[in-house]
Amino acid sequence: MIDVVVGRPPAHSLMASFLEGCDFHDAYEVALADPSETPSQLFARAIRATPAWVDLAMALRDRLVSLVGLKTVGAMGAGRPPAAMTARVGEAFGIFTVLAANPDELLLGIDDKHLDVRVSVARRVDSNGARAVVTTAVRNHNWLGRLYMIPVARIHPLVVKGMLRAL
Repeated sequence: MIDVVVGRPPAHSLMASFLEGCDFHDAYEVALADPSETPSQLFARAIRATPAWVDLAMALRDRLVSLVGLKTVGAMGAGRPPAAMTARVGEAFGIFTVLAANPDELLLGIDDKHLDVRVSVARRVDSNGARAVVTTAVRNHNWLGRLYMIPVARIHPLVVKGMLRAL
């Protein structure tokens, strides 16, 4: 169960520079049972557990955005990677592209003409135990991006929480 909602990613996050000037961001933190899991393994486990309703919503999204010439991305869990997959910069990972990775964080993204999306999966281990912080940030490029984000901003927390239940 998600036990903490935070407003920003960890201070050392690969996402920090993208947050400047972004139009939307949220971050969710969840306790981890296994502190040795890498951010790649955490993300792989989360997308393998994508609720069916999320994939249906993504299919509807793709149908609608294709009408205005935007990029279709497929189901969130399409090509669900194995849990041991290691993220490599420049490669696809689910619907995203890996932009950066280190032992404690994975930064993913999708860029399109209406907006850019970044997702950070960070692992934090301290005296309180192991935690994952998943941060999403969006930069709108035009009115279409702003319009797109009206429903997405309301639905997005449900999607993230549904996927994080697997962690």
